[in-house]
Amino acid sequence: MPRYTPTTLNKMYDQGFSGAIWEQEHFDKFVSTLKYPLFHDADIRIRNSGKGKLSTPFKSVLKFDRNAYEERQTTGDCVSHSTRNGCDLSRAVEIHVKGESEGWVTRGATEAIYGCRGHGGQGMSCSRATQFVSKTGGIVLRKNYPGIADFSKYKSSIGTKWGTRGVPSDLKQIAQDNQVLTTSLIKTVDEARDALANGYGISVCSSYGFSNRRDSKGFARKTTSWAHAMCWTACDDTGSEPAFLVQNSWGKWNDGGHPEWGPIPDGSFLIHADIAAGMLRGNGAYAYSNVDGFPPQKLPNYGFESYL
Repeated sequence: MPRYTPTTLNKMYDQGFSGAIWEQEHFDKFVSTLKYPLFHDADIRIRNSGKGKLSTPFKSVLKFDRNAYEERQTTGDCVSHSTRNGCDLSRAVEIHVKGESEGWVTRGATEAIYGCRGHGGQGMSCSRATQFVSKTGGIVLRKNYPGIADFSKYKSSIGTKWGTRGVPSDLKQIAQDNQVLTTSLIKTVDEARDALANGYGISVCSSYGFSNRRDSKGFARKTTSWAHAMCWTACDDTGSEPAFLVQNSWGKWNDGGHPEWGPIPDGSFLIHADIAAGMLRGNGAYAYSNVDGFPPQKLPNYGFESYL
């Protein structure tokens, strides 16, 4: 299995590689099992709470793991990275808010998520990944599980080989002790804004592809089509419309400017509200919560501390 570089990954997705795939039957069955299929079903207490705010919950992830977004995919497992990053954001904010830093331990691992994709080829659906972290498996950490698998360092070949045979049952049992308790589909820009304003991470599968150059304010243009998954990690609604920070999983694949509110991680870029709305129309955006529903949660005061 080749180990793709950031440049190679960019070219592959530009040329039509499918990292995020659509499985209608699986999607329908999975969503029917959710307590709150739509974010709108569970957001009544936080509706419009992000309006007019700058929300940067990715800084909670960087507080515990400064190198979190440097881990990059080396095969077609973007969905597992996006899902892990979304879950880690929700987990980091909750731990940060509670002041329980010892609860972090380390970032999540991607290999078990990718291993549950249900086939031996590359690519995965967002519904299968979200089902694993919330129903059939759970959160597995980037550490060694003696006798099962060593996830201390990202190794894409582990998840790749499990595609056909499935994730080992003993690892599934461990993962099930740390399941995401609520996951719901995000359908609108306002819902995404409010989720991030309360520290709930979002993984988005879409067909939108972008330039590898950010403009002077940190925005990237939609330039092509990618069958890809990326995590949304911040929202700036202090202007005329919301803007979202998108975290890719290709490492340092892009460069350019940064927003006025501060530096953003390598591999990330901002998108405008109309682009965000288009990405959300694909039924591939999931928000993650570690409690029942999406209750109000005040983000930490990040102040002027440098997290990068």
